[in-house]
Amino acid sequence: ASVSPAADVDTVATDLGVLMKHLLVSSSRDFFAAIEQAGLTFTKVKCLHLLGDAEEPLPLNALSDRLGLSAPAISRAVDGLVQRGEVKRTEDPRDRRSKLLTLSARGRSTIDHFVAIRFAGIKRFVGELTDEERQALAAGVSPIARRLDS
Repeated sequence: ASVSPAADVDTVATDLGVLMKHLLVSSSRDFFAAIEQAGLTFTKVKCLHLLGDAEEPLPLNALSDRLGLSAPAISRAVDGLVQRGEVKRTEDPRDRRSKLLTLSARGRSTIDHFVAIRFAGIKRFVGELTDEERQALAAGVSPIARRLDS
């Protein structure tokens, strides 16, 4: 029995890559402009996103590990974010030498702004699809999105 091209891992991965590239490129101008306007670096934006997704305060080394960047690089980025009021740094009650990082309300607002820009690009794309394409996309994406969101 032959494998359907739609179910072939390489084909699906390639098609998904094309779609992701289009979505990222189509909203990049607005996204990069917002980052520049905010005066942030990509490292700082990545820190904000990870802290925003964290279920609990993170120590610096956990943030460094998750981003795959050196502790000194993350430390410099966090220092800047703390100075801007985007991130809060508190003493770890279990280890007073360690600091815990959380997103501030200002940091949450910044991340929400960046997410809204990306979402607007996705919404524009979906709005440009034909009804048939939109239905096909919904049929494929919805069960996966529900699984990932649970």
